[in-house]
Amino acid sequence: MEQVNAKGQTLEEFLAEYDETKFRRPSNTVDMILMTVSNGSLKLLLIRRKDHPFINDWALPGGFVNFDEDLETAVSRELAEETNITKDTYFRQLYTFGKSDRDPRTRIITTAYLSMTPEENIKNTRAGDDAADAGWFTVTKKILETDGEGRKSQVILSCEDNGVRIVYDVLDQVNRNYIQTDSVLNEELSNAKLAADHIKAINMAMDQVQHRAASTGILFNLLPEAFTLREVQNVYESVIGHKTDTGNFRRDIKKMLTPTGRKKKVSGKDAALYSFNPLYSYMEENL
Repeated sequence: MEQVNAKGQTLEEFLAEYDETKFRRPSNTVDMILMTVSNGSLKLLLIRRKDHPFINDWALPGGFVNFDEDLETAVSRELAEETNITKDTYFRQLYTFGKSDRDPRTRIITTAYLSMTPEENIKNTRAGDDAADAGWFTVTKKILETDGEGRKSQVILSCEDNGVRIVYDVLDQVNRNYIQTDSVLNEELSNAKLAADHIKAINMAMDQVQHRAASTGILFNLLPEAFTLREVQNVYESVIGHKTDTGNFRRDIKKMLTPTGRKKKVSGKDAALYSFNPLYSYMEENL
């Protein structure tokens, strides 16, 4: 028997009289924090906006979601339209930003995606759609000071190709049982700025990749399907921004890997090739 509500309506009857204009509709967008590793550094893709609002500011690639479009479809479409990258890109929802005044055009809610792509996609990048330029920025997050009340750090984005440097000071403060994060552009060290609230998404993504890159498995989206232990360690160190103990790293990372039974020559020696096992669900917290 079909279920009815308190008015005795079936779902079909309820929908027939539902007034979809009762509430104003916010617009929805998707933004991508797209990262790769190149020349030993973690890289982040930014595009320069060529129209209002935030004209000439650097921004995460993204755009509006069509009414009948899935979020993941919108991510792939916007990435292709704005950067010309069309394949081998991993997406994972990071956070939804919904502050009512975050965009001067209208109420816009955006879903940010943490994205990873292999290094070879750098050469495929080309600005398009509403992007005036696109650049791969070296991105780092440096902790400047830590105490019992919080920490001060800097998120630094620099692009050698166009000489752009963007630095934000980030303050994480303890507020009872959670952390409140605020950020401000360091104008003395910067010659450009980020659009809207994109520093919030980038800062959040940096914490995610630096502290959980291996344990969540996202690290392996920066590598080919088969890789050596040295290759995965090099990529991991590029992501976290410092060296790690080789013995400990290899002992822990092997728990996540499957031997392929194949080898490749590295500096004249045979090195075993491994692949990531996505069914792995536990990782030592100290990795």
